[in-house]
Amino acid sequence: MTKKRGGGRYTPPKKRAPSPATHSSAERLKGVQAKVERAKHHVQDLKGAIESFFAANPYEVGTKRNPETRQLIYYVVRVKDVPPMVNVIAGEVLQSLRSALDHLAYQLVLVGTGQAGPFHYVYFPICDSAEEYESKKLRQIKGMRQNAIEAIDAVKPYKGGNDTLWRLHKLNIVDKHRLLVTVGSQMRSVDLGAHMASLMKKSTGIEFPAISAFFRAAPTDPLAPFEPLKAGEELFIDGPDAEPNEHMQFRFEVSLSEPGVLQGEPIIEALHQMVDLVDHLIPTFGPLLR
Repeated sequence: MTKKRGGGRYTPPKKRAPSPATHSSAERLKGVQAKVERAKHHVQDLKGAIESFFAANPYEVGTKRNPETRQLIYYVVRVKDVPPMVNVIAGEVLQSLRSALDHLAYQLVLVGTGQAGPFHYVYFPICDSAEEYESKKLRQIKGMRQNAIEAIDAVKPYKGGNDTLWRLHKLNIVDKHRLLVTVGSQMRSVDLGAHMASLMKKSTGIEFPAISAFFRAAPTDPLAPFEPLKAGEELFIDGPDAEPNEHMQFRFEVSLSEPGVLQGEPIIEALHQMVDLVDHLIPTFGPLLR
């Protein structure tokens, strides 16, 4: 409402927005945690994309025989490439998590300075070594209170300190420059239950029911380059003159690999580990946002 005063018009002052200093800890964390929830949503989307990929029967397994030893070999006849959308969604998970950490750092600077910003230099510091972290961290968290700096120090956000956090950071950088990560498939396990039932029948003449008994494939060398599953790859070698068993089952998984960061890790498991880490880390900073 305007009133005339001294021959002129008077406009009452507008209400000011609440100062950042008046925000509660819960309010400050709300936007940060929303980023983590978005990451969880992307993980569910990723599971759906991978399930759709497997539903299209991307792997065809056949048998052949070694002409010298007469051993029966189960091998990959055909394999489809993992669709690019899997890479895209995985990148969205990483971006949401990295953004959540940066939002957390920004809120800590707001509290530390008591100012509204903007602060364009603020990032949650994650580095390639403890030495690099010590030399660079203060440039990215300038204005934080000492207790906030000490809380971040305790997380050890660098390679060799918190490797899961470091991998998240490095993969997010990759995704910003090219389609995320080298993604391929590999055999996860083989059902030897049917194989054992066949052997028992052969030795005793008695028909035994085939009970599923999946065994994980031998772990790959973590330092060796990741090789996605390809046509012609041998999965299981049976005995000489063994007959093909139509009940043999092989399970496959979609894995991600980035040289120097990780090698052939199941993509859902790796991202779950990162989501869980950030999801549990953020609330621990709540008391520092008051």
